[in-house]
This record gives sequence, structure tokens and C-alpha cells, in this order.
Amino acid sequence: MIRRVLAVAVLATATLAVIPAAAQALPACPVGYLCNTQYFSDSARTNLVGVRTEFCDRSVSTWGRLSGYVTWSSSPCN
Repeated sequence: MIRRVLAVAVLATATLAVIPAAAQALPACPVGYLCNTQYFSDSARTNLVGVRTEFCDRSVSTWGRLSGYVTWSSSPCN
């Protein structure tokens, strides 16, 4: 029984390690908000490598590499 529990725990941990951190944590951009996601190559978030912006009209603009360490922000549309 203990071996099964440990096997399940190891499998769950391995699965989460394979899924990119950005995919695990990013919230959906709510309607009526502008959302900005910045991607950095380092954990100190000093080297910006990409950006994804979701505008108030629901259009999306991206540039650079959309993977790495993430900073996400939102602000209400006027």
C-alpha cells in the first residue's frame, strides 16, 4: 500500500515538473481587462525575453519567446 502511494506521489510530481510553470500558474484574462504577461529568462526577472498582451477588444499581441519565468498583470479597461 505504501509503495502505491509513493508511486502515485512520484508520478504526480514528475507530471507537474514536465508542465511548464507558465502553463500552471497563469490566470485567464477577464473580460473588460487588459492583461500583460512578461517572460524572463532568469528567476531574478532581469532579462525580458517576450511579452503577450491581451487588449480590451480581446485582440492579442505577442513578441519574443513565450516561456520562462513569468510576471502577469491586469488593469481594467475604460
